[in-house]
Amino acid sequence: MDIGQRKDIIVFALIVILAFLIGRNGIYKQNLNRIDSIRLQLEEEKKRNDILGIVGILDRKLQAHQKRSFSTADTTQLLDRVSQAAEEADIKIDAFNPSPAVYTKQYTELPLKISLGCEYHKLGRFLSLIESSKEFIWVKEFKMQRATVTDPGAPKISRIDLTVSSLYLEK
Repeated sequence: MDIGQRKDIIVFALIVILAFLIGRNGIYKQNLNRIDSIRLQLEEEKKRNDILGIVGILDRKLQAHQKRSFSTADTTQLLDRVSQAAEEADIKIDAFNPSPAVYTKQYTELPLKISLGCEYHKLGRFLSLIESSKEFIWVKEFKMQRATVTDPGAPKISRIDLTVSSLYLEK
């Protein structure tokens, strides 16, 4: 090999090495930064999709609960439903006393104090009708005084004070 060929080989090798360095530093590093930013965007999108999925689940649950809540934030519907359950259970309610509503940002709790006197099996039927109603109603407080019977043939009627509550979901 003569000196001219060696110079050509050295120049060619230097050009290849220089092209490799330019490609690595110019093109590869730029794309590497772009790949990193795309990976970060992908992670953020996955988190956003997870949050949207959770919001969707909560929205479906809210719609299901909305069907079971009362349509207004007053106790008239609760009074009607409790009266209907008492009538079905053959119970005479002595007194209704609506308590002040408890307001929050998402819902309004509608408590209602009830005084009644009845036998145990009628009370059980009444509470079952309350708890299994299509509206979301629950017994919040329950107090019962033992029945005092002077006539052994008379039914044992206990005095019961209970508080039931329901919800109105804010829209």
